Amino acid sequence: MRSITQIETHFRDLFGEYADQVARETGCVKRQRKWTGRTLLLTFVFGWMRHRDASLESLTRVGQAVGVQVTDTAVHKRFTAELATFLHHMLEQVRQRIVQADPVPTRLLRRFTAVLVEDSSTVSLPDALSSTWHGCGGGAGTSGAAVKLHTRLDLLTGHLRGPVLSDARLPDSHSPLREYETPEKSLIIADLAYFALSWLQQLDRTHRWFLMRLKAQTAVYTRSGHRLVLEALLPPQEGQWITYGVLIGVQARLPVRLMIVKVPQAAAHHRREQVVEDAKRKGQPVSQEQMRLADWTILVTNVPSRLLCLPDALVLLRQRWQIERLFRRWKLAGQIDEWRTAHAWRMLCELYAKLIGELLVHWLCVAGCWHDPFRSLDKASQEVHDHALALVQAIHVHHQLSGVIATIIQAMQSGCQMTTRSASLHSAHLLERGLDWPLTSWFWWQENKDSPATTC
Repeated sequence: MRSITQIETHFRDLFGEYADQVARETGCVKRQRKWTGRTLLLTFVFGWMRHRDASLESLTRVGQAVGVQVTDTAVHKRFTAELATFLHHMLEQVRQRIVQADPVPTRLLRRFTAVLVEDSSTVSLPDALSSTWHGCGGGAGTSGAAVKLHTRLDLLTGHLRGPVLSDARLPDSHSPLREYETPEKSLIIADLAYFALSWLQQLDRTHRWFLMRLKAQTAVYTRSGHRLVLEALLPPQEGQWITYGVLIGVQARLPVRLMIVKVPQAAAHHRREQVVEDAKRKGQPVSQEQMRLADWTILVTNVPSRLLCLPDALVLLRQRWQIERLFRRWKLAGQIDEWRTAHAWRMLCELYAKLIGELLVHWLCVAGCWHDPFRSLDKASQEVHDHALALVQAIHVHHQLSGVIATIIQAMQSGCQMTTRSASLHSAHLLERGLDWPLTSWFWWQENKDSPATTC
């Protein structure tokens, strides 16, 4: 199996002589006694993969499994700025490796060369690390030190770009992921924090597609240049939807399709609760415009109408939840933001080591079950965590690594299916069956008649 060979090669490259070289260059290992770069990497990455809240004694036992006979005090002394630099460098190397599966057999996703969902998540750190990662000022409700994880996931192949780390104060609209190329005719789905007309223009010029909510106060014009009042376009009845060909931006005048639908009352109520919750969390007043517009989903896209109509756009928009689930696995299952210590450098080392571990977990999930639309990534991730000790021993002795990887993948394919539920449909069902709430009448309007609408 090609993916198993690919992952095995990555493991041997990362946990071999290269790790020893980086450890020497960063000053993490000044002279070889008991620890080497590879044994440090194996101990901390797989130690925390095996037990998310691993104690010093637990880490010591993993160290012993890779041939390092030390005490828990010796392990504690390793948590230095140099070790953090070493682990950060290795994290950068891991995230640059490409592991992807064959495209999932889902009709809606396969209309595009890639379906990229992008978001970020922030991890707060002790103020002692503010010179390493700048937070948002250290005021009430904020941290003087925090790191933001910028991440992009391809729903088609499982390819993960990131996490690219930055200071927490960097806005999502300036995400470092924008420096990376995306395939032509790929679709990017992101939330309002990423809305920037200059970026959308760049995507449109290079034949990349986007699907986003329309940012409040964005100027909307007819194709002939007449300013439109958004409130006048809103459909009055639940389930009613309208599509317009418009230009957005006072200066940009970017041609897009504007899609508007009035959502069910339950969804609108949930949105208003989220607006209040977010405002409270940020210490800001509640946005009255967001409260007023919660009854409607308002989207903009440059995808041709023959490829994407509003019902399918609503299904794809809900797939953005997959990146949220990824962060949730990292934080709840991987516990990347939880520590059993107040030692600042140990906390930072633990964050880097756990992120490396979660990327390795994702590689194995991609190889083992990404091709199956009905896989449970939560269950598959747990399989990798359960086999952490077998993995570290196989990597250390250069024996039977492919066999251990094959065992993990076999376990994923035989027992990691989604749990059936009656309350709501899974994402895979939505992609196959379509939207799970009824739409009623629709109306399409465009001043220029050269691009006729296509219904679903």
